[in-house]
Amino acid sequence: MTARWVRLAWALRALLSHYWRHPWQSVFLLAGLVAGVGLWSAVQVINSHARASYAQADRILGAQAAYWIRARDGGGIDPDDYIALRRAGFREVFPLLQARVSTADDQPLYLIATDLMALPGAMRAGGAGAAVDWLALIQPPYEAWFPAQVADELGVTAGTRLLLRDGRRLPPARIASRSGQGRQIFMDLGAAFHVLGSRRLSSLAVSTIDPARRARLEAALPAGLHLEPNRQRLDLTELTRSLHTHLTAMSLLSFAVGLFIVFNAVRFSLWYRRPTLRNLRLMGVSLRLIAVAIGVETLLWSGVGTAAGLLAGWGISHALLPSVSASLQNLYGAVVGAQLLLSARTVLLAWSLTLVGLVVALAWPLWLQLRGQVLAAGSAAAGWQADVRARRHLLWGALALALAALGVQRVMDSVAMGFVLLALVLFAAAWALPALLAGAHGLVARRAGRGALRTRWVLSDGWAQLPALRTAMMALLLALTANLGVETLVGSFRTALSDWMDQRIGADVYVNSPRLDVGALVDAGSRGGWLAHAHARIGVLTRWHDRPTRVLGMDVSAPDMARLPLADAEADALARWRASGAGGEALILANEQAHYLGGLVLGDTVRLETDRGPATFRVAGFFHDYGNALFQFYLPKARMRALWPDAAPFGTALWLAPGADRPVVEAALQRAGAAPGEWIDQGDIKRLSLNIFERTFAMTAAMNTLTLLVAGSALLTALLAILHERLPEFARWRALGVTRAELLAVVGVPLGVFALLTWALSVPLGALLSWLLIHELNVISFGWSMPMRWSPLPALGLLGLVALIVAIALGVVQLLLRRRLPQAMAQLGSGA
Repeated sequence: MTARWVRLAWALRALLSHYWRHPWQSVFLLAGLVAGVGLWSAVQVINSHARASYAQADRILGAQAAYWIRARDGGGIDPDDYIALRRAGFREVFPLLQARVSTADDQPLYLIATDLMALPGAMRAGGAGAAVDWLALIQPPYEAWFPAQVADELGVTAGTRLLLRDGRRLPPARIASRSGQGRQIFMDLGAAFHVLGSRRLSSLAVSTIDPARRARLEAALPAGLHLEPNRQRLDLTELTRSLHTHLTAMSLLSFAVGLFIVFNAVRFSLWYRRPTLRNLRLMGVSLRLIAVAIGVETLLWSGVGTAAGLLAGWGISHALLPSVSASLQNLYGAVVGAQLLLSARTVLLAWSLTLVGLVVALAWPLWLQLRGQVLAAGSAAAGWQADVRARRHLLWGALALALAALGVQRVMDSVAMGFVLLALVLFAAAWALPALLAGAHGLVARRAGRGALRTRWVLSDGWAQLPALRTAMMALLLALTANLGVETLVGSFRTALSDWMDQRIGADVYVNSPRLDVGALVDAGSRGGWLAHAHARIGVLTRWHDRPTRVLGMDVSAPDMARLPLADAEADALARWRASGAGGEALILANEQAHYLGGLVLGDTVRLETDRGPATFRVAGFFHDYGNALFQFYLPKARMRALWPDAAPFGTALWLAPGADRPVVEAALQRAGAAPGEWIDQGDIKRLSLNIFERTFAMTAAMNTLTLLVAGSALLTALLAILHERLPEFARWRALGVTRAELLAVVGVPLGVFALLTWALSVPLGALLSWLLIHELNVISFGWSMPMRWSPLPALGLLGLVALIVAIALGVVQLLLRRRLPQAMAQLGSGA
């Protein structure tokens, strides 16, 4: 080993010895890295896993599905048509039945069924684990295969027959799953027919097939069926892009808050390492060699922090995956498996982010320390002056970020630019915070300048604490603002969704059955006097702007269409739209998603492919359509029938007469062809929708909580830095007769003032953030508009939480003061 390497090793050892002597500083530095990398990597793992699932979306239960065979009217496929295709020699075709049911406690449950023997390579277990008992699967009482994670959530064990909301039970449970099953419950086709009371297939899947054979298959299809490419992978990737971008942005915010802990830990260590750096330079160690040693230290910490952060992120991702996968399935129909994989790309990105963060937080401050004079005259006054300069520079930087935010807001047209805007706003506020705290503290100190000496002393000491507390307060501001902004967004969305459901879900009973004879049901209801109104919709699934699109034919005289709430519309839009069903101008109503995501404006024309050829309509208005990932259009039923003669039933709404006897209604439904479980009450729909909503935002709430905990850790780190740095000073005060309670007040009062001011600033900033989220980013991302509902309760709740965090931090400081003050006073007395 050359002399240069020896000197580098000794310099590195001298630098790292600081952490051996002060292990708590190592803990804080590692805590910041683990918190930031852990939250970020958890989201990256989930996003990567979801995208990998989308890439496999053309595989159904492990079998390739290159094409779909579907009914043109959307009403499902008769099993006899499938059997005829198999007998004609088309072994590439296999059946699929998918349905959503509800458990007894209104939890949504997704079923998938097929004939395993018809799947390509069906004799392989396909990830089921143990050997498959085929007879148990395909013969009564059948089996229902539950993924382990879903079984745990529902409390299902092997052999359990899960009770459904309509009183029926699933077959005995088996804890197993096939490749691509995701969170769906798998069973044999015969079992699904028995459970659902239906003998219609959702679709037929077609595995890889050559062009000539595909042409023969198309020619052999019965009337009413058509062959289409499987575009599910592309559709899911496009539809879910905004959701994954939201999660990524939140994780980056968490990473930024975690870096504030690193900044505090570095500031903490700099005060202790000044003698070490000075001694190295006095001993003749060159700046270049020390710089290399600092670089090696940074690399070591980045490796340790990345590894620990990824381990923490792995655990967090496992905890959050059920909520995310359930949301993806509820909103987009995306099947996301339970097996997470850590990709090399995620590891590399995590290490890169950690390294960049450490260069800014660790290497750069150490290098600036080295650039100063070897024997610089240090004093508290000099430190305060340096802090004044730093606050001034941060304030100018905040002004620059604010101006950049104004520029971005004017040209913002994408989700990515929206998050750039949010980042600029948040960090502009964070950088301006130290100057605002200093100004407010100076104002408070001047107002109290004529008070008691102890009060003036306590407030004046805040100037000595501000340099150490400023980064912690910046982290706290970011965390509080994010919590307030997202809480207002979620509360506004919950209120808008509830109000919208009260208007749109006005019927007493909703029926979704392809076999329902609506005419017979209406006649029975009229004769029995229990039916007030009925609204039978028809619809088709098509594509518009290369995205899945639903076109519905509506009964213009139905009660829910008479009071359809429109987000934006031309004059007398509803009346003219109703009249257009009888002929004349072709008007159409579009959902807000088509407006904001599809680029439609009032008066634009929409061109759709119909059974009669291309048709053009003019947009008369836009309606709210929360939770729908598709473009959706409303036409009067008469015009819909004229253009799509084979449009399938798309649900029937029933308004019951006052005092209607429910058993009589249910008996009439069954006589009209509906099976139990194919109708649902208004209240059950609302409860189910709100349950889906709460689960969708469960991950957001978890991320907010974790971010706030990280900010609290940054606050504790800053207080411990103050304690360590000023312990000799506290010892002298204690020797002069200052009590421990007075010492705690010196530390606690400025901290409380700064925390209170930070909370006060977070309230308007949180309101601004929520306004941007609701009126800008939410519209660009999902195409939903809603009024902003601000409430003081979340802000007051966060104030209580901030007080608790401050109290815990001060409690730790009090314990350390009791332990360390006697030793510091002894050293003071011995002249050490």
